[in-house]
Amino acid sequence: MKNLSRSHLLFALVALLAGGCATSSFGHRSENCDPDQRLEQLLDAYESGRNGGINSSGNLLADCQRARNAIERLALEFPAHAPTLLAAGQLAYENGEREKAQNYVDQIFRLQPIYPAAGVLRAQIATDEGNVPLARRVLETQIQYTPDHALLRESHAKVLFLSGDLSGAASAVDAAEALGAPAWRVAFHRGLIAEKAGRAAEARAQYQACIDANPSYAAAKSRLSGMNAQGG
Repeated sequence: MKNLSRSHLLFALVALLAGGCATSSFGHRSENCDPDQRLEQLLDAYESGRNGGINSSGNLLADCQRARNAIERLALEFPAHAPTLLAAGQLAYENGEREKAQNYVDQIFRLQPIYPAAGVLRAQIATDEGNVPLARRVLETQIQYTPDHALLRESHAKVLFLSGDLSGAASAVDAAEALGAPAWRVAFHRGLIAEKAGRAAEARAQYQACIDANPSYAAAKSRLSGMNAQGG
């Protein structure tokens, strides 16, 4: 099953963060800012750098690497602040530094063994390395403690799919949908399952539903175009 968009995953994982901080310099230490506030500002700066340099306020030119460096400095300053460790780990993963990403995740689990978002990232790293059984164990452990986490359920669907358990994957997608997973991702997962099971018409319908809900999602367009080219 295809990976989630890396940028989407980053901001899904750190969606727990609170309101912004009123300083505009990278890594500037303010006695009035807690790490949650400072991290949100830096994530906003990172995203703005990818979107042409303008942040959500419309007035901050930003640089992705500077923002990432500042997040890593924040992780050093607050080594027990799991959201910062998670953000640093996800950015390391986005930049192809899997070992570094795993180190951040391991640090989180030493602090908090129950941390669903870290489980999602750890499972992604394991999957990329071909260790699907480890990814499954990590996710199922986290699900035992946090069964209402939609992204955990989506990730579980992926590893079950890769394990060849299509029925289990479909059930995990159903659970993710019930817990609020975006409709376009649910449709894409169902399209992959249907395609793998040989239900071509259903797969096409699901891919089209994904595209209708999210016209920019290239993976669904690719799957649908490939199926249409093959016919049948």
